[in-house]
Amino acid sequence: MSPSLFFRLASVAVLVGIWMLSFLPGNLLPTVPGTDKWHHALAYFVAMYCWGQWAPRPVARLKLAMVFVLMGALIECLQGLTTYRSFEWLDIVADALGVAIAWVVVTVQFAVHRRFRPSTAPIPLRPE
Repeated sequence: MSPSLFFRLASVAVLVGIWMLSFLPGNLLPTVPGTDKWHHALAYFVAMYCWGQWAPRPVARLKLAMVFVLMGALIECLQGLTTYRSFEWLDIVADALGVAIAWVVVTVQFAVHRRFRPSTAPIPLRPE
């Protein structure tokens, strides 16, 4: 599987997973080590990292980050409307923290890639 196809599938899978897990009743959620806030930060980190691969321009990545933070806030508001989940401000903070860290990681990744990308100019065989 090519890296491109992997990130496309992972991007969609992570997004679907976040939405599905966000609306399952708490007693149906899988037991995973760590705290709820770490789970939020990790999920949004992975989502931003995967989707960030498709946004090579910093402004596009920043817009994408804002969309993910707003998505986290929307999900929290919708959870507050259910009888089996609750709204928590700290979940939004954890989501935003995961997004911010992933934004930095992807931004550095693109900068390193640009800096060390092989030159397209041919290398002369002997000095002139």
